[in-house]
Amino acid sequence: MTNLVLFGDSITAGMTDGYPSPIFSNEIRKYFPNIEILNRGVPGDRTDLALSRIQADVIQSSPDIVTIFFGTNDVTDEGPDYQTFIANIKEMVTLIGTQKCILITPGITGTSLQTLYPNQKLSQYAQGIVALAEELNITYYNWHSVATKYEASALLQTDDIHYSKKAYELLVQGLVPLIEAKDKISIENKEKDLLKNQ
Repeated sequence: MTNLVLFGDSITAGMTDGYPSPIFSNEIRKYFPNIEILNRGVPGDRTDLALSRIQADVIQSSPDIVTIFFGTNDVTDEGPDYQTFIANIKEMVTLIGTQKCILITPGITGTSLQTLYPNQKLSQYAQGIVALAEELNITYYNWHSVATKYEASALLQTDDIHYSKKAYELLVQGLVPLIEAKDKISIENKEKDLLKNQ
């Protein structure tokens, strides 16, 4: 069975009305009932903090596929600067293995949070992830380019940061073909390994 790890912050954790929920995992499960999904989203997490738990939360699970979805908290004043953010993502990918990773660019925040979580910086960080992914030939989903086509109120809860059901549906629709491709490769590799060991 393919093992998928969702690595990220509160958006990965499915924060709904102030509490983590299985909404993101469940949306993926609709399309992939036979994949084992481990949600490793931690509310408030940033790339610098996540690196300290990547071994225990991701690598020890021996994942076949890993979605890496950070950026929203990284753009705050406490977060790493742009260059460090990109370096952190690069380190994650190196530790996990480029072929296993799907990078997801950060989305958007609502009008009330522009001082703390500015969309301008989210856009910059998203472009940086796309550039890194293309440079290293890593699978990615430019969620930012999709999210910016919608009114923030359509994608976000009333707190202007966490996602509505519609946002998760759109997000997962974009991820499905990418997960499908990785799943196919993972199954083929496992079959090859079985033949080798017979």
